Amino acid sequence: MNQPLVHLNRKYHVPLDSIISITQKKWGRIWVAFIDPKTKQKKIAIAKQGMSNLLTIVNTSKIMRGQKPLLGIYEQ
Repeated sequence: MNQPLVHLNRKYHVPLDSIISITQKKWGRIWVAFIDPKTKQKKIAIAKQGMSNLLTIVNTSKIMRGQKPLLGIYEQ
């Protein structure tokens, strides 16, 4: 079975397991850090969704697999 993909913006389609963190910057942008499957390096994408929507999608799949949920980071 393939991993589900999260469409962050038009450029990045990231597998759920490769997401490291979700951060909301003080000016309102949502940054998603993930491991690129091809290069195995950390990349950051600016998401078009809200932080609560992304956390709901990621945490639902993690909890259903018995893993620890991901916490969001708010910068001030």
